[in-house]
Amino acid sequence: MKKKLRQFLKNVPGLKSAYLLACRVFLNRWRMRKIFRYDQGRFLKHSPNSRSLTEEGALAAIIMTYHVVEKGLTMPDMRLGFGREMILGLIASLNEFADKYGTNAPQFIEAVRVIAEYKKIHDEAKFELDSERSRAISALLERVPVEPSHQIEMTRERYWAELDSPFETFSASRHSVRHFSGTISEEQIRNAVALANNAPSACNRQYTRVHCVSDLKKIHECLALQNGNRGFGHLADKLLILTTDLRCAWGVERNDIFTNAGIYLMNLCYALHKNKVAHCMLNWSVSPEKDRALRKLIDIEEAESVVVFIACGDVPEKFNLASSPRKSVEAVLKIHSK
Repeated sequence: MKKKLRQFLKNVPGLKSAYLLACRVFLNRWRMRKIFRYDQGRFLKHSPNSRSLTEEGALAAIIMTYHVVEKGLTMPDMRLGFGREMILGLIASLNEFADKYGTNAPQFIEAVRVIAEYKKIHDEAKFELDSERSRAISALLERVPVEPSHQIEMTRERYWAELDSPFETFSASRHSVRHFSGTISEEQIRNAVALANNAPSACNRQYTRVHCVSDLKKIHECLALQNGNRGFGHLADKLLILTTDLRCAWGVERNDIFTNAGIYLMNLCYALHKNKVAHCMLNWSVSPEKDRALRKLIDIEEAESVVVFIACGDVPEKFNLASSPRKSVEAVLKIHSK
């Protein structure tokens, strides 16, 4: 039977190549489904979406929440008393974590310090928090006595002071900004993209695309679809939308498009800083409905996957930055010497 099939394919012009192509497409699709099931299984098993929250997952949730509080403390027009339910939820998570894992983790301590700063700011403003919040904060600070954290007070002159410094100093001077004032030019964006284009990419395929939205109405409509810009997004003068082109990926390279986009993204952030464009990255972890809604607002090709928003603008004379302390080298680096 196989011999007859091979003879038949050989005798019909073009049929053999079409048959082989169809087989290759089928096998590739089967293999990709297998790979995506593997990725999905690992994600569902190990991410905080699983039934049991690990120590790492619990600490990640704490970091995410205390960072929201940090951002609230640095907003252009901070609203006293903000985040009641968030503060109570964070304190409950901290107490639960302490019961299970102790109170020594550096990021745990930082979360408590942020709560202490929240209390200090309201005490200094003579703003009376509700009794439930006050009791919860006091009990936590009795359990874990710490000094309050302190968000970074910044000036325009200081923020741009290290643009020509050695890389170690220059990179440390770049921070996410949520205070925007004034305008930036499309030329500044163009220069930053030109500089960012030196980012390496797999086989030089250069997956990443940058969409610049300069119409303020469109910016506000786009940001309305994203859930991390409340309190400052309306101040952005430009919005960059980073995408990655699915047409550049082959076979098992389902992760490479995002790896390459991440490399480009960090290069772009340094390039924006170099060109005096203040910016804040905003995640695009949204529902398919919101992704489709964005594509109705902005001409993004169907083959491009949206990776991240970047809100851009100039900075005022004085503003605040979230302190956002980093993990130690020991917590990040694992050396395999054998």
